[in-house]
Amino acid sequence: MNISDKIVILHQGELQGHIWEKILQSQGLQSVILPFSVDLKGELTELARMEQPLPSLILLEQQLPSFDASQFCQWVRALAQPVPVILIAPQTRKVNLADREAAIAMGATDLLPQFDLNSIAIEAVGGLKAVAKILGNINIVNSTLVTCIMDLKRELEHQQLKNQQKIPVPPPIPPMPLAAPPPLPQPTTTPTDESPSSKPRKYRGRDY
Repeated sequence: MNISDKIVILHQGELQGHIWEKILQSQGLQSVILPFSVDLKGELTELARMEQPLPSLILLEQQLPSFDASQFCQWVRALAQPVPVILIAPQTRKVNLADREAAIAMGATDLLPQFDLNSIAIEAVGGLKAVAKILGNINIVNSTLVTCIMDLKRELEHQQLKNQQKIPVPPPIPPMPLAAPPPLPQPTTTPTDESPSSKPRKYRGRDY
C-alpha cells in the first residue's frame, strides 16, 4: 500500500473513516484508509529506509485495540522526518482542554472528537479546519466542501432508511380468547321431615 505523502486514516469505525476520506477528497487531498491491524510503525520505518516521503498527516483513533497511541505518538515525533498525528477521541462530544493538552503532551498534534452524525455539517468544517492548519493553513474551497457535506447527508439518510427497513416487524398479537362464563349453580332440594311415608296412618281417628 502506498502511504507516501498522503494522509493516513486509521480508524476501526468504517463510517468515521469514510467521512474523513470524503472531506479530504473535497479539497483535493489524497488519503488512504488502513486496516486498524496494520503495522504502521513498520510501514513508516520502511519508507524512511527507502528515503521516500512519509505521510503528510496521520488521523489515528485514540483507542485502537492492541495499539498504544501514546507510545506511537512519542515514537513518530522522534523520527528524523516527524509526522503530525491527530488523535480521534472515542466520543462525539467536544474535547475538553485538559484532554487535548494531555494528548499534545504525549506527542500528538491535536485531539478531535468523532463526527457527530446529527450535526455532520458543523463537524466536517471543524475537522477540515484542524487539518488545514496542520498542513500549513491551506485554503479551504467552500463550494466543494458544501457539495461534499450535502452528499454525506444524503448517504447518511439513505443508510438510516436501509437500517430501518432491516428491523423485523413483530407479528400482531392475537386477541385473547374470551373466558367461558362460570356454570350456574344447580338448585338443591332440602328434604322435609314430614314425608308421606313418615306420616302416621289413622283409622277411625286413631293412629296405628
